[in-house]
Amino acid sequence: MSTYITSYGYNDNDDGNGHFGTAVIAYPSTKHPIATESTGTYDDPVTFATDPRELAPHTIIYVPFLKKYFVMDDGCAECTTDWNNGNKWRTDLFMGPNNALQPEPALDNCEAQITRNTTIYINAGPGYPVDTQKMFQNGQCTVHTY
Repeated sequence: MSTYITSYGYNDNDDGNGHFGTAVIAYPSTKHPIATESTGTYDDPVTFATDPRELAPHTIIYVPFLKKYFVMDDGCAECTTDWNNGNKWRTDLFMGPNNALQPEPALDNCEAQITRNTTIYINAGPGYPVDTQKMFQNGQCTVHTY
């Protein structure tokens, strides 16, 4: 599926009530009770957000240009706006630690680095190549694109 990829981190994540700087997610699970940038493997996917009419909560996707798996754990206001305005696909990927504010503009710049129109694989099974490097860590953008 072709989608518009954006990204968010702890700084710009909100708890659904307009309080930013949080790891609260809309669709927690036993695997991810909060937003998580994990290893990105099939068994340890990274959190992503979208409108639940686009992809159901806990759907797994694979993003080839990042070589990572993600799981739909969160809602995304901009995704809902895009969906309401003509079913435009938008996928918002979580990056960075989930326990503290991160340095700016480093986080914003890293988020911008992966923003693009691209293809994702929906309900992707295991077996795709995976880059386990975190996308944002220790206050720096460490994302690899392919």
